[in-house]
Amino acid sequence: MTHAELSDRLAAIVAAAPGRVSVAVRGWDGFRWDHDSARVVPAASTVKVPILLAYLESGMPWDLPLSIPATRVGGCGPLSLLPSVTTLPSGEMLRLMVALSDNDATNAVLGVVGFGGVSRLLTRARARHTEVRRPMMDPAAVAAGRDNVTTAADLAELLAAVRAGALVDGRTAAMALAVMREQQFREGLPAYLPADVHCASKTGTLPGIRHDIAVIERDQRWVVVTALGTDLLDGTTDRGTAVLPSYAALGEAVTTLL
Repeated sequence: MTHAELSDRLAAIVAAAPGRVSVAVRGWDGFRWDHDSARVVPAASTVKVPILLAYLESGMPWDLPLSIPATRVGGCGPLSLLPSVTTLPSGEMLRLMVALSDNDATNAVLGVVGFGGVSRLLTRARARHTEVRRPMMDPAAVAAGRDNVTTAADLAELLAAVRAGALVDGRTAAMALAVMREQQFREGLPAYLPADVHCASKTGTLPGIRHDIAVIERDQRWVVVTALGTDLLDGTTDRGTAVLPSYAALGEAVTTLL
């Protein structure tokens, strides 16, 4: 498939998707495709990727014991169901934060890297419209206007810079992508990928919102896809899962670059 044909295919998928979807694609060969990618939206759990990178880049050890906040915020992940677990090594926290999107693990990691550490990484990545301003599951902060926000373009440039070795050192990039390859929520971008294609991804979910961002690769060829979907509420009913087949089609389409 030529670049022009791929662009047409991506446009058709997005046009047929429910809700409002912003997409950015960045390929190893210079391919770029954007649809509404500068739109600022609630980031949901996609912010866990820059938090992951900030921790790995900090030099703090993989086995550093981290305390889990006594008051569990829940929302996603197993730790809210395990009150007897009060401390875990940071590596396990990072894996829970990404693979199962655990919010309590995220808040524990964020507590040691700090908002400043994440902000400095985002500044270096030139993610100008991405801000991490609150912990996970903090409705009071959201009500006060301090939400975490991002764009499809920011996240695509961030992931492309990581995979290309332009943002963090090789060891940090390799560790981050390895953690992201353990993702357990695979109904979106990874769903239709062939067995020989690897996917390092992170999802984000809020009522009426479904995000999926990924580095998809075969051998040394790679492509980044970020798909941020909003406007998926039907009254009070969350119909966010309706967009997942469109994300799966996006993931399948970009494999032609590999």
